[in-house]
Amino acid sequence: MERNDKRRQARYRLVHQPTAPVVVIHGDERLTATAVNDVSSSGISLCLARALAVPSPVAIEFHSDGLTLDINGVVAWCREHRPSDEEGADESFVLGIELFSPMLLLSAFRDALPKDAETFEDL
Repeated sequence: MERNDKRRQARYRLVHQPTAPVVVIHGDERLTATAVNDVSSSGISLCLARALAVPSPVAIEFHSDGLTLDINGVVAWCREHRPSDEEGADESFVLGIELFSPMLLLSAFRDALPKDAETFEDL
């Protein structure tokens, strides 16, 4: 777990960025994330080139090993990028997205999770 705070779920930074693009679908827009900040059992934090309104319905699209995942969610928070965030353009924004089916995305990122991440049965 990254922070010692009172969050409901542990957040995990990825050991490496996903090998395929993570796309945020917002209405008719397709926005490619510049980086994934962290993941949890309820959502994802990622960097985008522009801010999105809170709350906004979105979908996360991820292609991995011939499988395409489309996971619906909602933008829970949005702020300007900070130096402590994962690499991404300094002029970018960081968004927290609550996902309606987060286990699908966690399964796709399984090889990028740190070794000390809880097992999926615990998430």
